[in-house]
Amino acid sequence: MTGPCPRGGGEVLGEMRIRSGSDADLDPLVEVFGERSFFGDCLAKQQAGGSVLLVAWLDGWPVGDVFLDGDPAEEPEIRRWLPGVPRLNHLEVLGPLQRRGIGTALVRAGEATARKLGHRRVALGVGVDNPDARRLYERLGYADWGHGSIVATYQDRDRDGPLVTITETIDMLVKGL
Repeated sequence: MTGPCPRGGGEVLGEMRIRSGSDADLDPLVEVFGERSFFGDCLAKQQAGGSVLLVAWLDGWPVGDVFLDGDPAEEPEIRRWLPGVPRLNHLEVLGPLQRRGIGTALVRAGEATARKLGHRRVALGVGVDNPDARRLYERLGYADWGHGSIVATYQDRDRDGPLVTITETIDMLVKGL
């Protein structure tokens, strides 16, 4: 998937491409975003099948990513109410390039990938303290799943720092494909 990446007033910043990540992308992803263990895990899950790391590239550098996770969710509520529904996780865009359509393009690429894999729905979680992201997802056709907020716990590390456990209250949103 390609397209111009507009800057503020519509001026083209460069040609952005979105493609599946590969092992060769690990070092550039880590250089830009850190999180070696996260990206390594995503690429391993992708190799196992059913999950896909999508990376937005601009001028040879990663500028954003989203992970289409096809594995069963860790949270029992999601496994119960959304069995077999893949989730878009970890949508991120480099700070200076946010609000220029890259996040939207990544979400749409994730949806297209889920469709190609035979799914009829896709879900994502959004922090209850992140109304801007929720508005974006709702504008893209996502709706609340109707089963209340849940607490998600995951492990992360900043660059090569220690592993930390993060707990976040999220709302699940779902979209039919």
